[in-house]
This record gives sequence, C-alpha cells and structure tokens, in this order.
Amino acid sequence: MLIDVRTDGNINGGEQLSNDVKSSVHVVLRRYEDRVRRIDVHLSDQVGHKASHDDKSCTIEVHRDGSELIVVAHQDSFMEQAVRGAVHKLKRALDHAFAKEAEPDHRRDHH
Repeated sequence: MLIDVRTDGNINGGEQLSNDVKSSVHVVLRRYEDRVRRIDVHLSDQVGHKASHDDKSCTIEVHRDGSELIVVAHQDSFMEQAVRGAVHKLKRALDHAFAKEAEPDHRRDHH
C-alpha cells in the first residue's frame, strides 16, 4: 500500500509531517493493505499565515483495483486534528465499502 503525502505552500513540517501522516494512516488502515493500491493524502492551509477556525484541511483519496475512488476530507483548526478526522472518516468509508462488496447479491435470486 503506497501512501503519498502532498502539501500546499502554506504547510510547514516537511518530511517529519509526511512521516507522521503516513504512520497515522498506515496504523489505522493496515488491515486493508491487500485491498488498497494507493492512498493520496493532501494537506492544505486555506488561509495561509492567518489564524482561522477550521482552516487546516486533510483530503484522503483511496485507489483500489477495479473499484471506484473513495475520497474523504476533514477540516479543523489544527492539522493533526484534520488528519485524525479524515483518517477516521476514511476508516468508516472503507468499512462500509468492503462490507457492501462482501454482501451476497440477493437480486439474482428473484429473477
């Protein structure tokens, strides 16, 4: 499972931030390693150097083989919380997507 972290020009933290984000994503989503091809994480600060409520954003895109792209986003005043919120939403979205795929298609029985 490849995890790629990208930031806009307003985000500081460099490689340490990237490694922290990758670690957070991997810890929560490692059980899906064999079902996920790539995860793209986009971090941004909507207003740059000015302090603002919910100005930090984390968007996560999950690329799976042969399936639709799953995208979640979370905004917060702090980047760590934005990442945590997005990872939590992604876990729920993947749980739902994989559970739905595992359900038998009962419609075939009614034809």
